[in-house]
Amino acid sequence: MTFCAAPFVHMVQNPDGQYRTCCMYEKPLTGNYANIKDAFDSEENKIIRERMLSGEKLEECIKCDIDEMHEGKTRLSYRNEFNSLYKKYINNPSFRTLEISVSNKCNFKCVDCGPRFSNQFGPTITNNLPDASNYKDLEFLKILGGEPFLDNKNVELIKQVPRHNIKLMLVTNNSIFPNTSILELLSEFKHLNINISIDGIREVAEYVRPGTKWTRFERNWIKWMRWKSEKRGQCYVNPHFVFHNFNSTFFDETLEWSNITLDNWSWDFLVMPEHLNMSYLPDRVKEFILHKNKNLKKPLEKFLGLNSYNKTFFKLFLSRITNIPDQMEEFVDLCFREI
Repeated sequence: MTFCAAPFVHMVQNPDGQYRTCCMYEKPLTGNYANIKDAFDSEENKIIRERMLSGEKLEECIKCDIDEMHEGKTRLSYRNEFNSLYKKYINNPSFRTLEISVSNKCNFKCVDCGPRFSNQFGPTITNNLPDASNYKDLEFLKILGGEPFLDNKNVELIKQVPRHNIKLMLVTNNSIFPNTSILELLSEFKHLNINISIDGIREVAEYVRPGTKWTRFERNWIKWMRWKSEKRGQCYVNPHFVFHNFNSTFFDETLEWSNITLDNWSWDFLVMPEHLNMSYLPDRVKEFILHKNKNLKKPLEKFLGLNSYNKTFFKLFLSRITNIPDQMEEFVDLCFREI
């Protein structure tokens, strides 16, 4: 599969002012656009559409190439999701789905993050909200941060959009449970998915996502579960796990803790930066990762097989290891024996 409907219906706005045709698309648009609608209608974006229509295999879409190696009945790549929902619009492009980060305000400094999405790494960055006229045909909205519940601009955004017509996905680190007035706004959306980032539990969570207080995380998790039950199908809470070197052996125990079936999880394999990419680890370390993760063995096998051991990336990873929790000792000891 090379064609994707995303450039015909979708746009991404990052807090640093970048616009992208899709979060998976490797390169941002390079033009200086006044707003997100101008970026969507730009000649630059039209060229991407033309490349799609011509059948060209775009190197910028490699992330979906990787994801499609381990998709299944309940998990599709972004490309196949867009094609299943929006391919009918390719002859009449219209702005129907938006992924937006209006700010990088965050209270976490995750090991796999950086200044674009967390001000814990650098200055605070905020961006303007899209003009309300851009929401006329909007069907799907994805809100990220930073941490969305830290910035009132996200509440302004939620108030502006026609909530009854829109499916909302909101990605949160679960450090803040919203107040009643925000919960009421959220419940007005046509469909609501609270996507909770969780890359391990207890001390592992606190290590790979600095800023996490596990007791607070559990408390808020329980609140979301109760609220979901009260809404009876109007709201879905889905945990999301990003695999990288530091947390690579802890998915199964995180899944068990959640008491949520695998079908209701989402996960991702970190590609960049390379020193956290599991596919560059030594073979014996990869075997250990597979041994520790029975539930996602086939997808992991495919991802781990993408690249051979890279000593430079591996040594850089080892240089970043400090003050590890006890749960990580077995994995780290194995890594140091391999160098």
